[in-house]
Amino acid sequence: MKFSPSEPLTVGFELEVQLVDPESFSLKSASGEIFLNLSSPLIQKEFLDSMVEFVSAPHSCPSAAVEELFSVIGKVAELGREKGFLLSAAGTHPFALPEEVRITESERYRRLLEEFQEVLRNFLIYGLHIHVGFPDEKSMINAYNFFVEYSPLFLALSASSPFFRGKNTGIYSYRSKLFEQLPRAGVPQQFSSYGEFVELFEVLKETGTVESLKDVWWDVRPRPDLGTVELRVCDAVPSRERIEALLTLAVMVGALSFKGELPPYYHQVHLQNKWNAARHGLDGTFIDRGKKVKMGTKLLELIASFGRHFGGLREGAKVLEKLTTKPTLAQLQIEAFRKGSGLKSLVELSLLEV
Repeated sequence: MKFSPSEPLTVGFELEVQLVDPESFSLKSASGEIFLNLSSPLIQKEFLDSMVEFVSAPHSCPSAAVEELFSVIGKVAELGREKGFLLSAAGTHPFALPEEVRITESERYRRLLEEFQEVLRNFLIYGLHIHVGFPDEKSMINAYNFFVEYSPLFLALSASSPFFRGKNTGIYSYRSKLFEQLPRAGVPQQFSSYGEFVELFEVLKETGTVESLKDVWWDVRPRPDLGTVELRVCDAVPSRERIEALLTLAVMVGALSFKGELPPYYHQVHLQNKWNAARHGLDGTFIDRGKKVKMGTKLLELIASFGRHFGGLREGAKVLEKLTTKPTLAQLQIEAFRKGSGLKSLVELSLLEV
């Protein structure tokens, strides 16, 4: 498998966005209007015709990546005001029904539907994916191990999907539970070497299980073709500040990986940590190599460590520290619902900042 090196610790991201009706706040099949009126490599089609994906280029710092993509998001939002749709970013839509949503016409999507049937038809889910660049195979796979370990912190910080099919699921990130139903999704194993990862991928490819790396949907995915580690665990979020903070945290974890190796740890612990983050957010327990702390406490510990070693990210670290005390979108939605707000108001809370 060919490795294409990247500049170390460059960062980019992909944001999956819902298109919603401005009056009913239901999902709206409006992606065709976007691609008819706007042409940009930063806007891409997605599984549903009521969603689009925004994709940034790699950048030297999180703020530049966010600035680039939100300038394009602003143009789509302006078009939406003319054509009758709004942009929403959350891990799920609170009340949409999968059977009422149209899937984008695509040979790839038809093939996936044939394989995964009702599981895939329920996929009204939306994520934030972050890429961090590395110069060689060894540094990439070492960073991958770090991201597998710390991915629950990203999930806890981005949790935005407690509602599905009009019900409060009781889980802050129900999106993550829906996605795990696919056989090549969820928390992946760690690897002792890049060669071990290549051997696994070759087994999957030679048996016809996958065609490319795009058919591997792990929460953390090595991308040797791009020279990045791709973090896929996050729910979509509407806050520009929170997106930039998540990108900053990703660069910090990548930087930490250059300071030493992280030996593979028990897979069951990683599974439990993810559940704790999905269920309880930053209040969940993080099992930290034998001891346990709150997710928020572990995040603060990492921020303190980063602040000592990586001065260029100090401002981003301050924002991250502040966000450990602010409610996530999941908490805001649950609290609004408990106070009697309707399901439409939960979509209003997730409208994308432009």
